[in-house]
Amino acid sequence: EHGLVIGETTFGGLSQLISQPKALIDYGSLIYITLQRSTNAQDAIRTIADLLDTYGYYSEGESFSIADKSEVWHMELIGRGKDKVGAVWVAMKIPDGYVGGHANQARITTFPQNDAGNCLFSDDVVDFARDMGLYEGSDEDFSFSDTYDPVTFEGARLSEARVWSMFSALSDEGFQSQYADYAMGTNLTNRMPLFIQPLSKLSISDVYDRFSNHYEDSPLDFSSDAGAGRGHSPNRPRPLSWDYQEVTYINERSIATPQTGWNYVAQVRGWLPRELAAVMWFGADDSSTAPRVPVYGCATQLSPAYAGVGPQDGVPNRVLNFDLTKAFFVQNMVSNLAYSRWDVIYPVLSNRLREVRELFHSQTMIVETEALQLYHTHGKEVAVEHLTAATVRFGDEMQSLWFQFYGELFVRFRDGYDIVPDVDNTECECEVKNVGFSDDWKSRIVQETATHYEEMLSDGVSIGGDGHVIIDKDAFDGTDVKPLTKNKLLLKAMM
Repeated sequence: EHGLVIGETTFGGLSQLISQPKALIDYGSLIYITLQRSTNAQDAIRTIADLLDTYGYYSEGESFSIADKSEVWHMELIGRGKDKVGAVWVAMKIPDGYVGGHANQARITTFPQNDAGNCLFSDDVVDFARDMGLYEGSDEDFSFSDTYDPVTFEGARLSEARVWSMFSALSDEGFQSQYADYAMGTNLTNRMPLFIQPLSKLSISDVYDRFSNHYEDSPLDFSSDAGAGRGHSPNRPRPLSWDYQEVTYINERSIATPQTGWNYVAQVRGWLPRELAAVMWFGADDSSTAPRVPVYGCATQLSPAYAGVGPQDGVPNRVLNFDLTKAFFVQNMVSNLAYSRWDVIYPVLSNRLREVRELFHSQTMIVETEALQLYHTHGKEVAVEHLTAATVRFGDEMQSLWFQFYGELFVRFRDGYDIVPDVDNTECECEVKNVGFSDDWKSRIVQETATHYEEMLSDGVSIGGDGHVIIDKDAFDGTDVKPLTKNKLLLKAMM
């Protein structure tokens, strides 16, 4: 209701600083409690510090994005370990017109220590490191990240590479190549800047696109190797690292990933009254496959599809109780169907996401115009009621639309086919297309299996689509069997 937004990523950090006996506040509770007590970004930073110094910090190192109607701050903190309550921290203001980012790796290195308008920090952030034997240099040379969360191969490749992919998309062509060795984990000293100035102003659609990133068209693109399967999928199973013959390997960790529980893009519009300023576009699954529904910060009620209780309410998440009335399950149904045949389903899904995005953005423009009129003519309470009703309606509508979309995808892509409308077909008003293998996948199969699948076709014999054999008795003598002049892979689809 104040237009204040907080997001986070966990970076872990030094193990000796994670355990804090009798600490009461973890990072999730810290966000909720801070939002209840703060009205702007700098107020939130001070509240976070005071809460942790009072009640202790019960989590690993964290990076926070903190935004209000006027400012955006990047804050990083880590606990003081088992012998001292609270956390050490640094917060840097993102300059107007710039873009920042973080992805499970501390990013603040050195920082100005005499510019309170742009940088805030705990009084002991340097001295604590000295007391712990973690740092011996001058105050000016102190680096938060290098001291409390030094970059490793994993920190660069699995975490910082995501920031690199976003910054590369927003910068000139030289950025990607300049920091590619850092993103790949081969040059850990080539640190990226904390924030960049993009080539052009970002729209919310630009942010959506960045959150759908899988390292496409970059040195870390992983949609064509063996792990991608025949569908060229950029999705991999967990864990992120795995061993084979005493060698450890990794799976790339892109921004978009199937293991996402939920995602959001928040807007804070400075030109609107504070009660109307914040809207969160919330998706209940993977940031590249889940539709985002608008939830107004002032709303006092949610659609039943998005409402519920969880661990923060003392109730376990019932994730094994399948429930078609909940957005989480319906959006996961669509996502997991796409994962199974990424190359043919994801383009359809991506187009539908754009259509739904445009639909709901056009609706929010109407609703917000109405709410602003009500705010000035009938007061803020009436405007809040209007946006609450819209939030509920949008959630209900999204749930219905996405379940219907799952049905469309299922009937079209079932059993390995691509079934499209054809009104001239009097049997089903459809055309059934066999998708088959791509040429590169055919090549891989032939290389691995040699002649195992090579078809030995007799004169006068042909193969039907369902695997049945058609024989021309005038041409077939029962003895002449020879391989085809071209390698063909026989895909038998039994109807």
